[in-house]
Amino acid sequence: MTEPMTPVPPHSGDDTYDLTDHALYQLAEHRQRWLGDPLAAITLIASLIDQAERMLPEQVAEARANGATRHDIATALATSPEQAELRYSPDSPTADSRWPYDHD
Repeated sequence: MTEPMTPVPPHSGDDTYDLTDHALYQLAEHRQRWLGDPLAAITLIASLIDQAERMLPEQVAEARANGATRHDIATALATSPEQAELRYSPDSPTADSRWPYDHD
């Protein structure tokens, strides 16, 4: 078991912009889409957001298994512990059901 890091709220900046922009261009190239088309760009951005959201439940479960508290996870997600539990607890009726079963 690894020791969890002290949680900090998420933030965007030049580093996240650059990485997201790079991922967007790579995805456009992979899917052979032109980013000059706003609808294509919207679809590609939505695809990146969807994939990132699909990765969160697994990371939340891993953090819990490594000793992170619900408060730690809520801080890392910039939400309340109640909202984090509602969204990511395996027992929650509103939890994202795509993970761990849907990995496409």
